[in-house]
Amino acid sequence: MPRAGRASCISAANRAMWDAETLAEQVKPTLLWIDDFEPGLALYQTIFENLGFSVFTASSGKTGLKLASRHRIDIVVTDYEMPDMNGEAVATSIKAINPRIPVIMFSGSTLVPERVRRVVDSFCDKAGSRDQILTTIHRLLHKKRSRTLQPAPITQASDLGHRTVA
Repeated sequence: MPRAGRASCISAANRAMWDAETLAEQVKPTLLWIDDFEPGLALYQTIFENLGFSVFTASSGKTGLKLASRHRIDIVVTDYEMPDMNGEAVATSIKAINPRIPVIMFSGSTLVPERVRRVVDSFCDKAGSRDQILTTIHRLLHKKRSRTLQPAPITQASDLGHRTVA
């Protein structure tokens, strides 16, 4: 439950969903943020750590892939336009390491090809609101957890229209 008078970078409507104490009570989600703009990396690391996430940062795709192969990562956020290895190559390589890791393309570029959107789980515009990236991360974490934590229902004889004898 949020405390009165506490400053936040998110709207009041989403505050309960993103309260750092609420996330800390659960398993701390781990983000890998890949962007060649290092001042932006420091900013996002601070924001998301204050929201209760563990955050790894990488200023290149190659460094990001090394981190992804060595650590448990819940979500990858990557820029598209980077030298040596663009966001499409990063997303494809992350999916090769573990196809269940959601990848968010977080870019201000208008030149992102449509094929890239088929490789990533979501696309967020850097010019969009901060709530957009927060909501996207939350949605993908929830989707990932519901896929991995919820077992498939067990088929009962009564589900198949058969009678069981007691």
